[in-house]
Amino acid sequence: MKRNIFDHRITVIAITLICFLMFSVRSKAQMAFVGGVNISDVRSTVLLQNKNAIASYQWGLSFQYFPFKRLENVSVINEFLFNHKGYMQDFETDYHFRFNYLSFPILINYSLFSDLSIQSGVELSKLSSTNVTQGRRTYNNFDMGLVFGMSCYDTRRVSFYSRITYGITPMLDYYRIDDLGNFAGEIHDLKNVCISVGVKFKFCHEKIHLYR
Repeated sequence: MKRNIFDHRITVIAITLICFLMFSVRSKAQMAFVGGVNISDVRSTVLLQNKNAIASYQWGLSFQYFPFKRLENVSVINEFLFNHKGYMQDFETDYHFRFNYLSFPILINYSLFSDLSIQSGVELSKLSSTNVTQGRRTYNNFDMGLVFGMSCYDTRRVSFYSRITYGITPMLDYYRIDDLGNFAGEIHDLKNVCISVGVKFKFCHEKIHLYR
């Protein structure tokens, strides 16, 4: 059932993004390559011993357009990212838990000045692989987080961005078992937290408006 719901979400996302791409191709949208470093960790309702953040990466494509005729400072950004997240536990040896996601951030971008913008939105992600044995069966395939960030030098071909993605859906769903072996309730645990810093290189540096 969960897989069917997830497939439906991905279908809706794919159709929406294809529509955005159609506008982009016809109108020479502002398109860019993005890539950067992630500092990722997880939040947990159950105390994880010796937990630490890890450094990872993200890269992909970015599409930006300006849909509001009277709001020139407001634009929408859609991205296709390969996103590497996870965390580490330090016991006698270091155990790294790594998760590869295909992510689709949908962001509202507001230009405070010509070279400084703030952003907010959501990031929808599909788990593509993990280094955990049977991880695709253990962890939830769908992940969603709230995104807050900023970018600078937006009017130039090369710009820079920083973001924090605050996960709001759990990576794990499991049952708590009491001392007698009975189910004592369901637990939804582990939510991604990620800070990203990166560079954006525009290979089509032209504003596109979705109106006449």
